[in-house]
Amino acid sequence: MSFLHLEGLTKHFGDFVAVEEVNLTVEKGEFISLLGPSGCGKTTTLQMIAGFVNPTKGKIFIDNQDITELKPSKRNLGIVFQSYALFHHMTIHDNVAFGLEMRNINKAECQERVIETLSLVHLEDFAHRFPRELSGGQQQRVALARALVINPEVLLLDEPLSALDAKIREDMQIELRSIQRRLGTTTILVTHDQSEAMAMSDRIAVMNNGRLAQVDRPHRAYEHPGDNFVSNFLGKSNTFKGQVKDVSDGTARINASGVDFLARNDLFEPGTTVNVSVRPEKIQFCEPGKGQIDGSISTRIFLGNQWVFQVDSDIGEFVVVGQNTGREVVEEGHKVGLNWSEREVRVLPMENQA
Repeated sequence: MSFLHLEGLTKHFGDFVAVEEVNLTVEKGEFISLLGPSGCGKTTTLQMIAGFVNPTKGKIFIDNQDITELKPSKRNLGIVFQSYALFHHMTIHDNVAFGLEMRNINKAECQERVIETLSLVHLEDFAHRFPRELSGGQQQRVALARALVINPEVLLLDEPLSALDAKIREDMQIELRSIQRRLGTTTILVTHDQSEAMAMSDRIAVMNNGRLAQVDRPHRAYEHPGDNFVSNFLGKSNTFKGQVKDVSDGTARINASGVDFLARNDLFEPGTTVNVSVRPEKIQFCEPGKGQIDGSISTRIFLGNQWVFQVDSDIGEFVVVGQNTGREVVEEGHKVGLNWSEREVRVLPMENQA
């Protein structure tokens, strides 16, 4: 059996359904992200695991123990909030020691564990400073140390990096993942940042309207989204409405406004209305007339490591992403051909569109 198990977890606030029938298993030492837009139910799910919100129905198990009715203080969970929630009148040492003192750990062991944990987050030289004397990134490390020092069964992270500047956030993602792997702590991260979730997680659980839309490894969820919501939420996607014309040898031909898309998919019958999508980075430029469709570049944006192009075509706008190789790129206003492989085309059912 899994280490953490959510069984039919549901939360209603009056007539509002915040979380509905969430079933999720997490293995010991696994890092899973609850990912989705604001209001999708990810934070409420985390709060139910923490014990801050009582489920309307459903069960929560940790290591085969039903903890659904336990008080938060009895669950042995480490929690890191977006706001850090540090005690500003206490030193860094005392902030980290607080949880141990509440558990009546003797002073010698407490001192040893605090020093060890501060060293883990590279703050051993800051033990006698106060939170106001630290940067945002350093304060977040203190919050992480305070959560880890109690040796929690599960570490819960509620958008812990969203208040940090972009560069610090990237550094903290790497550091946090490294620490988690070193300790082997089972971890649940709540985030709305797709890049953060995919960079840090063993698996991602994408939520939409209170339900789990897809639980999968980051690469697989991105490359093989289960529905239109997942496809569009995990990065960008060029999506067009079409109709399946025929299926032969595992390849479907979908017509979208007169343009045929070939896709390796035999799940849909001819005549079915579907969405076809191609990721921007899967599209290549070619000479006009030699690709799948022609278009005209309306906008190009330089992002340092890559170029983003908007291309107007007869069936709508395409977004194309290309790596910056240092070479000159095509100018705005120029006509181009767009080409892609059938293995990069995804076919998604219309009824699941969010």
